[in-house]
Amino acid sequence: MSERDLWSGRVCDDPAAEVGVLGIPFDGAASYRCGTRFAPGKLRELSKHLAACADEGQPLTLGIRDYGDVPTDLDWSRYFHAVEERAAEVLEHPLALFLGGDHSVTIPLMRACSRAWEGPFGVLHFDAHPDLFDVLDGHRWSHGCTERRALELPGLAHERLVFVGLRSIARVEREFLEAHPEVPVYTARQCYRRGMETIAEEVVESLKDVDAVYVTVDIDGLDPAYAPGTGYAEGGGPSTRDLLELIRPLCRELPVRAVDVVEVSPPLDHADITSFAALKVVYEALWATQERLSE
Repeated sequence: MSERDLWSGRVCDDPAAEVGVLGIPFDGAASYRCGTRFAPGKLRELSKHLAACADEGQPLTLGIRDYGDVPTDLDWSRYFHAVEERAAEVLEHPLALFLGGDHSVTIPLMRACSRAWEGPFGVLHFDAHPDLFDVLDGHRWSHGCTERRALELPGLAHERLVFVGLRSIARVEREFLEAHPEVPVYTARQCYRRGMETIAEEVVESLKDVDAVYVTVDIDGLDPAYAPGTGYAEGGGPSTRDLLELIRPLCRELPVRAVDVVEVSPPLDHADITSFAALKVVYEALWATQERLSE
């Protein structure tokens, strides 16, 4: 198998592989521009053109078992139930990698994690938006409700939900955060002024006592210069370099058991810039996890 194969040649059928991958090609909850249903296929396609290494050339040696996609279903409730059930199998691997889809898919994915993981867990939410609406567009499963639904799960305390990169916070979301000052929030401006290395150190400190960590990466957390292919592009965000400097210590030093990458919209992208940025983040997470598991 060569690096021109899926996941740079690291794909295998071994049920004991270190990484399990599942695609959720769903964008039925997007409230503006769609297209994220094409992201799992695009990311897999482009993975064949990347070297099996991390940012500084460290080789990836872990095995990756790809479970394909959860087939689409026009029944929203039934589809999310199917996502939750399929995710449970992928979560048996030391690291589960989920490819969205709009950010609503994180709702059933986190439910699956809550069922699979015993004890307290933490969440790192990298995004331009906090997704703290209780209801958006008449629905509690909207892509803007992701973390309100997460906070209803057993095992996730408010102080273990950490936001990084925020720069667009609606009134109701601001009111929620003001009512819960224990929720750690790092805005994009704070990341810029204080430096991502410092932010990463503080996030690691905030989540060091949990049994498992879920990292959700909404690609619109990046500045549109680095990720133009997304539904809600918000200026003034961190760079791809900044996000890599956040992901590496998180996956290296914390018990990160699941990572999702969502809101990549190939039809809105230019020259696959956004998809390649997403893959860069994925590969850095894979390498950092490989280092942690090898200890």
